[in-house]
Amino acid sequence: MLIQTVRYPYPTRFAIASAMPNCDFFAYGDDHRVILEHIFRTMPCRIFELASEVDTELAEFHSLADIEHRYQINDWSHDQHQTLHLQLYAEGADGYVNFRRVDLNPKKCDGATYRYSCNGWGLIQLYLESPRNSILRNSHTNHNSETRAHNWATTYPDMGDPASWNWAVVNSFSRKLNRFIRNSGVEKRGSRVILPHTALLLASQRLTLLG
Repeated sequence: MLIQTVRYPYPTRFAIASAMPNCDFFAYGDDHRVILEHIFRTMPCRIFELASEVDTELAEFHSLADIEHRYQINDWSHDQHQTLHLQLYAEGADGYVNFRRVDLNPKKCDGATYRYSCNGWGLIQLYLESPRNSILRNSHTNHNSETRAHNWATTYPDMGDPASWNWAVVNSFSRKLNRFIRNSGVEKRGSRVILPHTALLLASQRLTLLG
């Protein structure tokens, strides 16, 4: 594992612009569990958090239990867990994954001194949103296209050579994940599917969708 150290005056989420293709959908609670169980059971990959908490090592998740422990989830149907920002590294995708230590200014970050990020041209983002004040934004999957990665490679040299990635594997993994999510939907809001647990919360007026 190569760790690079950089310095920022404040915390950052390490997101690099927008990427295509993506799948937007509404899901929460038990819907999140179903998606994650499907990935762990049928889609060989390594799963990392996008960015660690401050003064904490970056987490890799080997099972659903690891995620439940990390985010203190005891009951997916009832617990209010935070939004999950995950990076999926598909088996056989090759490429270079940049695990980077980011130094923070403790005077501007409540005493925190560092955090870690995980980035790579062919990593697939899975962001599972949780509601705030009973309002739910869409969750989504996303990843760079091969063309976009090559176009931005000189701007982000620490991300390595996009040509080192097996883009056929990246795209295949992404399509399979998006197909499972879309097939799991029971309703739609525009082009975005709504997964079962979220649909129940909407029907009981315990949740409002944003967008």
